[in-house]
Amino acid sequence: MAKVKVAKKEWYQILAPKLFNGAVIGETLVYNPQDMLGKNVSENLMNLTNDIKRQNTKVNFEVVNVENNKAITEIIGYMIIPSSIKRLVRKNVEKMDMSFTCSTKDNKNLRIKPLIIARSAISGSLRAKIRKNTEDFIIKYVKEISYDNLANDLIAHKLQDSLRASLNKLYPLKICEIRSMHVIKEFKSGEQKDAELQRKKKASKQADNAEEIKAAEKQEEPLVAA
Repeated sequence: MAKVKVAKKEWYQILAPKLFNGAVIGETLVYNPQDMLGKNVSENLMNLTNDIKRQNTKVNFEVVNVENNKAITEIIGYMIIPSSIKRLVRKNVEKMDMSFTCSTKDNKNLRIKPLIIARSAISGSLRAKIRKNTEDFIIKYVKEISYDNLANDLIAHKLQDSLRASLNKLYPLKICEIRSMHVIKEFKSGEQKDAELQRKKKASKQADNAEEIKAAEKQEEPLVAA
């Protein structure tokens, strides 16, 4: 009677993208290397950069290819660990959380969540200005570069530093970070229209807010004696 060969699971390495010099970020036990496709892995940025200052940040990867029985990944997310955000927030500071979608030059859809903390409490009109300028700056920045370059700028803190330099013209900031960024999967049927409708509603709301800011600034202008 012929013997039946039973497949056995084996360990295969998972590699980070070229940005991190293909460092090994994990291993997985599977029957076939192709079974690794689509697998998600997270790694602390400190381990990838050997920089202890980056220990509060986590990078998420997804296996997108298999070469020589090794899993090749790409970055699908970036996140500051929530516990470290709590330590950043102190009394008598102004914390601004935001969340919006944008697209890279090569049409990668993203959701980005900036975290802005001012050194002290600020007026409502200034808060609205900072929020609007933050969103406008990031959307424009992201639209002009590829996703790989954006990931590189995010890891190198170039995007955050550029944003801070722009916002500091309005008000000096204590913290200017990207709390999280992740890739949005393709829209399901009907969701594209809903997303477009939401964008139009948001644009209309921003126009209304701009008028409110102007009105508030007028009220805040000091009276000049004749």
